Formats: sequence, structure tokens, C-alpha cells
Amino acid sequence: MKLVSFRSNAGQRVGAVIGDIVVDLNAVLGEGALPGDMVAFLGAGQAAMAKAREAIEQFRGGDHRDAGRDLSKVNLLAPIPRPPKIMMGGRNYERHLTELRSTGEPIPKPPYPRIFAKYHTAVTGPRSPIYYPKMVTQLDFEGELTVVIGKLARNVKESDWLDYVAGYTIVSDVTARDIQATGELITSKNFETFCPMGPWIVTPDEVPDPHELTVRLYINDKKVSESHTSEMIYRIPQYIAFLSQVMPLEPGDVLTTGSPPGPGMYQNPPLLLQVGDVTRIEVERIGVLENPVCSVDDQRRQR
Repeated sequence: MKLVSFRSNAGQRVGAVIGDIVVDLNAVLGEGALPGDMVAFLGAGQAAMAKAREAIEQFRGGDHRDAGRDLSKVNLLAPIPRPPKIMMGGRNYERHLTELRSTGEPIPKPPYPRIFAKYHTAVTGPRSPIYYPKMVTQLDFEGELTVVIGKLARNVKESDWLDYVAGYTIVSDVTARDIQATGELITSKNFETFCPMGPWIVTPDEVPDPHELTVRLYINDKKVSESHTSEMIYRIPQYIAFLSQVMPLEPGDVLTTGSPPGPGMYQNPPLLLQVGDVTRIEVERIGVLENPVCSVDDQRRQR
């Protein structure tokens, strides 16, 4: 099942994608049958998932055909527009560590999963612009397989990790490299629109093993990186077990699994983003997250 958040005349909605159609779940089941907010939907647990599957079956059976909308015409939001927490994995691919070491800095393998934070104000959706701030001179992006937490998790055993996963999505970790170079990691990662997410949440039944997926990064249809999630240093069970000892993980929390090798800053020569570029991240079995890079002046004009 592919779950989306979208905006309609009735406000924010939760839907499911079938082929090139978005099914408005509450338009099938009746208004109020399911929360319209994805965090609340996930918080409702397996009962909400079961109702969503019931709505899909009804739609496939020919009922409520007016609940379907053309995917290309739907205003998709980030699948979780306002996550409770955005936990960003870092330095989690050995080849990426090799890239970082090529700058001359001795970088050891992290003794624990390396985590930093993005905030919900950085989140934007699929197809939505990444705005290039005026104070930034080196704009880069990274494409990461991302885990969505489905229920409250504390002190989880590695063997139980999958019980706490609602599904998977994609996050583009946009970064102001010139600001990161000054030591300001959090600032460099948290400009508005620096966390594109989507296009949907794919439930675990459609992803037999998230550690066996190809990840490709493109700028303007030019492939700039290809890697595989089997190359992770710390795998998802280790992330969830570690983090759930540090803090409660909540429904709707998102956890990225680290940048694969190939961010633009570490290409030879560096390949940084410019206004007019389009970034595309493809993760096998998950989908495609595409975002144009636009001038911040365009953002101001739209307000």
C-alpha cells in the first residue's frame, strides 16, 4: 500500500495510490472514518491500516469511483507534512566515508549510529520547489531511504524492529555546504524547503528487505550517483534499537538512513545545485522524489 497526504478543497487528506490514481480514503469510507492527518492516521495503528485496505478493496471493486483522482493532478504534500521528529542518519555508507576522508580529514567509522536533526519547517513535498537562499553559495543534495515509525517505541530489541515500522519513504537532505564548512551543521541543513519528502509511504509488505534496494541520484536527468542499501554501516534494526534507548520514538517520526556516496560536493569536480536544476532521487520499490531548484525571490512573490 502506498499512502499519501494531499490537499483538496476539503483540506488535508490521507489517500492511497493505485496505479496512477489517488483514492481519497474518507471519500470511500465516509467523512471522519479516518484522520485526515498522517500522524494521527499512523497513531491509530493497525485499525486505521485495515480500514485503508478496506477502502482500497471497495474502490477496486467498483464502488465510489468518484473517490479517485488523477495522480498527476493531485496536490501532493510530503507524506508526513509535520513529523514529530526528523532524525537524520549520517556517515552510514563506507564509500561516503571514503569521500569525506578524501578532503584530508581523518574520519573513523562512527561508534554508534550518527544522528542529527532537521525540523518540520524544512519539510516540503514532492514536485515542490527547493528555494535557494541568498546567503548560500554552495547548495547540495543527498537522497536517502527513510523509515517511518508506526507506533510508540522504547528500548526496542533489534529482532523486533519491524514491529515499529509503518513504512518507507524518501528524503532529500538538502545542505548549504558553505555554511556546513563553518561547523554549523544544524543551520546548514534547516533552511525552509531543505527537507523534501515523498512521494508516499510504502508499507513494509511491499518492501521485503529495505537493505536490498538500489538508490540513484540525478541532477537534470544526469545520473550522478548509484549505490545500494546493503552498503549501510548501521542497518535499520540497529538504528531503531539505538534511538529507542535514547528517546521514545513516536508514530510519524521519520528516520533517514544516511547519505549514499555521490553528493555533489564530493564529485570531481564538485557538482553543486543551481537555480533551474531539477533533483531526482530514485529508490527501488519506493518511488521517485523530484524537486526543482528555484530562486528565493520566487518564494517571496508567492507569499
